[in-house]
Amino acid sequence: MNTITNTITNTKKNIDYSKENQEEENQEEENQEEEDQEEEDQEEENQEEENQEEEDQEEEDQEEILDTEWVNELKINESKYNDFYKESVKSVSVYLLYVNKENELQHIHKDRCLIDNNNGLLKREIIIAFIKRYHHLFSKNYKLFSIIKYNIDLEPCEVDDFSNKENEEKYKSRFICSEKHLNDIHFEDTIHMFQDLNALFFIFNECSPSLFLEKTTKKINLTTTKRNKKNHNSKQHGKTKRMYDIKKT
Repeated sequence: MNTITNTITNTKKNIDYSKENQEEENQEEENQEEEDQEEEDQEEENQEEENQEEEDQEEEDQEEILDTEWVNELKINESKYNDFYKESVKSVSVYLLYVNKENELQHIHKDRCLIDNNNGLLKREIIIAFIKRYHHLFSKNYKLFSIIKYNIDLEPCEVDDFSNKENEEKYKSRFICSEKHLNDIHFEDTIHMFQDLNALFFIFNECSPSLFLEKTTKKINLTTTKRNKKNHNSKQHGKTKRMYDIKKT
């Protein structure tokens, strides 16, 4: 009887122990499931955050693209008007006009002169160099009669008015002037599309042969001096020897 009782008791204990183990295992499984669920939830949350960040970044990129697009569009639109902006004069056309003794225009020579500064100032030395270089033509000598400057100084807002033929008289003498003195010549800033119109005119008159000869003839003045006979080793006394001092004028 005792044996049966012990057997039953042990069996019950084993059953209880099995239940406890099962409960523990079930609890562990539940805990593991909860942990797995939490991990899944965390992963989903992280994924959502990443997706949100990507969306935000895409929006920022799109905004930057839009910002760049309007800037580029503005640049493209402005480039259409580049020809109407004023710039400093970098070079001018040079026209050399030769007038003969009958006051007839005999020859026209064209050249170009660079202005190597940013203030449109043509130096006096360069002007003189042009005069020296071109005062002789076809074995004839010419003298400078006049220098005339042509400088387009229109403002962009005046272009439309200037292009109207009805206003031709208004601008007829605005851009041309005679240089009275041989000094530096300043050219005002010019709209890009009109830069090639800036010019300098040298007018030369033919020299007459008589004038040329007068300029090249050298005058000689003669003077006489007496030598002291004490400083003269010659035995001749009272005689005067003439010494010629030549003065070229």
